[in-house]
Amino acid sequence: MTGPVTTPEIISVAVIGCGPLARRLKTRIGQSPMMIEIVDDPAPGDLAVREAPSPDGGYLGVASAGRPGEFFLTDERAIGYLVDLIEHFAVTGARSVVVRRTIENEWAAVGSERTRRKRLRTFRPEDYDWVGTESIDDDVFDGDATLSADGDEIFAHLRISGYLDPLDGLYHWAGTAFGTDVRTWKDDRVKHVTVSIGDREPVDARLAEVTPSGAVRVVGVGAPPYALEPLTI
Repeated sequence: MTGPVTTPEIISVAVIGCGPLARRLKTRIGQSPMMIEIVDDPAPGDLAVREAPSPDGGYLGVASAGRPGEFFLTDERAIGYLVDLIEHFAVTGARSVVVRRTIENEWAAVGSERTRRKRLRTFRPEDYDWVGTESIDDDVFDGDATLSADGDEIFAHLRISGYLDPLDGLYHWAGTAFGTDVRTWKDDRVKHVTVSIGDREPVDARLAEVTPSGAVRVVGVGAPPYALEPLTI
């Protein structure tokens, strides 16, 4: 699947709280390759993460169907999950996001601490409504690719998207690489790779951090490995 070139604004995320969890979340957001600004107080349309318990029945303790754009943090295990959510918000160009009411209701009926720990390891975009986008898959490439480094090749499944940065005029793309081989490379401290999809020319990329689910973040600047639709001005 291909996506059009987009030119999103820098998104703002308010992190409300001064405890150790809020500070760690700010650090993780600051390490993201996405265009994300951390602010103290949310303006209309900003995401907000409060270092406070979620309302009763909140999904995973981080989201409430009655509080769009607002999330909650009381557990260090939720930090990676929230960073993945914020980055997905950035790449989809959504204007707001809220957990689906059916998901929250199901969680209220069957949720447990064991299940919560398991679900926090893997962020699931389909659990949320992304307000302002037609589909959670818009502008996202989801498919197989070949990664090369130091003369070796591996195969991985990629889910990536990007945007045209109006400040530097370059296309920035990022996403997740799934597969045991790419995780092995990351554990072996492989950093710089090339990525090719189908018969397209390989492009340079970098293996970044490991996600909460155990996959690997991959980022690049310049032409992405997938075809782009023409930019309409």
